[in-house]
Amino acid sequence: MGGLDEQLLVRGLRERREEVVGAFLERYRSLLFHCIGHFEADPTARDDLYQELVLYALERLDTGRFDPEKGSLGTWLYRVAWCRCVDLKRRESGRPISTQAPNEESVPDGPDPRPDPTELAGEAEIGELVHRAMGLLDTEDRRLLELRHMQGEPLAAISEHLGLSSEQCKYRLKRASTALRRVILNDLSLDRLAGEAGFLQETLKS
Repeated sequence: MGGLDEQLLVRGLRERREEVVGAFLERYRSLLFHCIGHFEADPTARDDLYQELVLYALERLDTGRFDPEKGSLGTWLYRVAWCRCVDLKRRESGRPISTQAPNEESVPDGPDPRPDPTELAGEAEIGELVHRAMGLLDTEDRRLLELRHMQGEPLAAISEHLGLSSEQCKYRLKRASTALRRVILNDLSLDRLAGEAGFLQETLKS
């Protein structure tokens, strides 16, 4: 079902075939949640909005609103979801809903692949934090982390380069990662910042 043709997918959705609906949800779940993320922060509310958008999109498909000659199903779905989210938020705020079609340029065709300014600022801040902490480690720990996480060397290559066994290399990498965490959380007194930076944990994994 993963490679189901769009026309067959649309036909199956209109017939409410269970396996086709499942394939549709699997294929476009992340796209819908990306759209939802622009309008709703609460996890429970996001799930509710997701259900609403799925039902709304299926209703639109039933009425023949999707035209494959005008674009892909994913592009159509994102635009439908975006407009629906805008309408629902207007209802919540008590603002009147315009009966005019939205400006074509104001509705995105899909997720913007570029990180937003907040994400860029956060990554830069954490990068500086890790750089400062690395400078406080002893030479051996710093070298191990640089080889593994900055240069992307596999464990086998690091073991050979440093003359260590595989088990010794794993142990010392774990010790170095623990030392780096300690510097960040204690010596630099940035517990809150480190806790907020989820991707920092991935950086420190051995």
